[in-house]
Amino acid sequence: MQKNTINRRRNYFIDKSFQFKFIIKFCTLIIIASLLTGSLIYYFNQKTTTVAFERLKVVIKSTSSFIFPIVLQILIIVTLLVGMGTVLVTLFTSHKIAGPLYRLKAELEKIKNGDLSSPIQIRTGDQLQKVASEFNDTRLRLKNSVGMLKENWASIKITLLKLQSEIKEEEERKRLQDNIDKIDSELAKFKTE
Repeated sequence: MQKNTINRRRNYFIDKSFQFKFIIKFCTLIIIASLLTGSLIYYFNQKTTTVAFERLKVVIKSTSSFIFPIVLQILIIVTLLVGMGTVLVTLFTSHKIAGPLYRLKAELEKIKNGDLSSPIQIRTGDQLQKVASEFNDTRLRLKNSVGMLKENWASIKITLLKLQSEIKEEEERKRLQDNIDKIDSELAKFKTE
């Protein structure tokens, strides 16, 4: 039960700018397609005539003039309905892209701060699964390398501390201790567990 609430999307606008542009591009495409369809229907029916009854009179009109109001109404209705559907579909589709991108960005921030401990988790069905997998492989390799460096450094440090007592010059001992402290400090920045 709890797993469903954790995996459920609560906010569909993760990267509003990206998602808004994504939706606008598809809606613009639909509007262009509708205008093009209406224009082509009107153009190809200009040279034909239609006999119609208007106010109890028989009238001969060009087909384009006769069907224009009907085609216009249909195109407006279809464009609005398909546009609303497109907004919903692109919102959910863009969320499956923007969500993982947001997650990758957050994980990169953790790595920048030295945290190599946890893998990235992307919802099943979201895009960028392969990128997340490669990201996790890279993180694991870094984690293993840093872990090995820490282990090797611990061994070297013990040896250096033993040798430090044999160094006669105070300045050399201090420089060695400073180098040991610098390496300790740098390795401590990485969280591998």
